[in-house]
Amino acid sequence: PPPTEDERSHDADFSRWIEVCILAALEASYVTLVVREHRLATCKQDKAVVENLESVEFVFSHSVSQDEINKAVKRAKAIETGRRLAVDMGYGDPERMTPYNCAEYIKAAVDGVQGITYEEIKDLDVIKREYPLLYNSARASFSEKKTWPCVVKLEYQSPEAAKVKEHLYLVGKGVTYDTGGISLKIGGSMRGMSRDKLGACGVAGFVLATGVMQDVSVNISCILAFERNSIGPNALLPDEVIVSRAGVRVLINDTDAEGRLVMTDPVAECRERILAAREAGNKTPAVIYTAATLTGHVIRAYGWYGATVANGPARKGRYDHRLAVS
Repeated sequence: PPPTEDERSHDADFSRWIEVCILAALEASYVTLVVREHRLATCKQDKAVVENLESVEFVFSHSVSQDEINKAVKRAKAIETGRRLAVDMGYGDPERMTPYNCAEYIKAAVDGVQGITYEEIKDLDVIKREYPLLYNSARASFSEKKTWPCVVKLEYQSPEAAKVKEHLYLVGKGVTYDTGGISLKIGGSMRGMSRDKLGACGVAGFVLATGVMQDVSVNISCILAFERNSIGPNALLPDEVIVSRAGVRVLINDTDAEGRLVMTDPVAECRERILAAREAGNKTPAVIYTAATLTGHVIRAYGWYGATVANGPARKGRYDHRLAVS
């Protein structure tokens, strides 16, 4: 179908210029988590610089109403709150942001936000049973409890159920460090792999932003799979065959393709939940999105840009286009 009027307007005009200005200033002011924590630990509390900018002042013409400004500030605050959660975790030191530490950081961030509930799964036996692909991908990390895998589930419920238009199911790849496993990254390509969790971090930030906004039009269920793709005597091996949550036999060709392993079982769980809701008579439109740093393939196909890739039904519904212009 052709783009809707709403899609055309967001592609073509500058209707959110106030938000863009505010967010640009806040991005310039942002100081990374590891730097903030270092400054707070080594300086007097009142001397530690935790923002680059002391204050920001905007001057608007009389043609901009106070109501427009208030709405833009509210949205920008929500977006920036979620963005900072994502980048705090995503760009954190890999020892600072282990799987368990990521879970704790998310838990603290969403605590007290209306409509958001938090659940975590750390028991290895439960992960082995419910998320066998994640479990096996993470096997080499079992020697140190701090690097054990975990699953974080976030739910956002609209404050006005009657206004809900769709239910989003989001799955995030949270590989806190990616060595490649037995299919080891070589030639210096391991540098920067602490950012391989940005898919899960971005999803967590999105849910937090939605909660801060108190969006009435959507419910969200998200599953974040955190692991460290380590190398060691118990590592997953090419040529192994692992049976997934859905009962599908998966042949391992390359242990550096761990992203699809950690997300596949959560996607299967989302499918189960959607089908169960349909059986119970809940006909709310539902869609599943996965978010991941599948870096090599994206760079080859798109260069240094994010990619939205849809399957057949999603492409027909223009879900990829909605995501790209949002």
